[in-house]
Amino acid sequence: MKPSVSVVVCTYNRADVLVHALRSLCDQSLDASQYELIAVDNNSQDNTREFIEGFCRRYPQVRYCLEKQQGLSHARNRGWRESRGGYVAYVDDDCKVPDDWLEKAFEVLTRLSPAVFGGPYYGYYNSPKPGWWKERYGSFEHSETDGALAQGTYLRGGNIFFQRAMLEAVGGFDCRYGMVGEKLAYAEETDLQKRIRSAHPDALIHYEPTLLVYHLVRPEKMTLRWNVTSHFRGGRSYYHVDADNSLQVPGPRRITLLAQMATALLNLAGGLGVALLWRDRKRFPRLQNYVYEVSFAHLQHLGFMYERYVDSKRKADEP
Repeated sequence: MKPSVSVVVCTYNRADVLVHALRSLCDQSLDASQYELIAVDNNSQDNTREFIEGFCRRYPQVRYCLEKQQGLSHARNRGWRESRGGYVAYVDDDCKVPDDWLEKAFEVLTRLSPAVFGGPYYGYYNSPKPGWWKERYGSFEHSETDGALAQGTYLRGGNIFFQRAMLEAVGGFDCRYGMVGEKLAYAEETDLQKRIRSAHPDALIHYEPTLLVYHLVRPEKMTLRWNVTSHFRGGRSYYHVDADNSLQVPGPRRITLLAQMATALLNLAGGLGVALLWRDRKRFPRLQNYVYEVSFAHLQHLGFMYERYVDSKRKADEP
């Protein structure tokens, strides 16, 4: 019998944390005949293959798959192409799920048959948190209620289900986006949901708050240095899925854009100086809280403008 759901876990050099994801996915209350688990090894250099094959020997619903083309989107596409289920679920390799996760997913897909659905994630930790870190920094949720997502609102890729037929219809993930090895890049799941909505305007993208997973907040993610890189590259990534990114900026306007980026940098530095002395200390107890909650939004916008400049210059140089 074909399974109802194919769960895809893509991984790269993380055998040490992958154990929690695989163990929790193999210990589901949903009958094992109803789902399969496809672990896609994105050309890891550690003992990932040996580790996954150990699970394959113990659990008949687990399959190992090697995708040598580096990049998360390549691995995700390999996962759905290998799948046999009517729905394809994606969960990150540093997540762990409650034992009723798939049972709740099965209830949603049986009741609503959405094109896409998913839920929140909440952080869990295997290292001490810095004093300024707030729990919500490591979590994501849309709301406390379930329902269809409005236009311009999207699910996150670490806890998401797609109709397999929908993935096939739109060609899956665009491999220009997403992580490549250790290089941070984003927006592949947002781009995919936008293309689904564009091709199928009536497609239901559903949010279910009880369909939760726990996502490991690794020590480096609780540093300002990592977040500077993440937010700037996030801005660069999301430029490419913005509706106006096809607009070429003429040469004189590119000079203006450079001036705007310089002004944004000055404002960013000035804002930090003001925050150091006069910030709302009830809202931002420490300077790091202001940087995380205010400055990084400006930094992401700066990354967006920078990528627009780079893209426009590239287009202008094309024959």
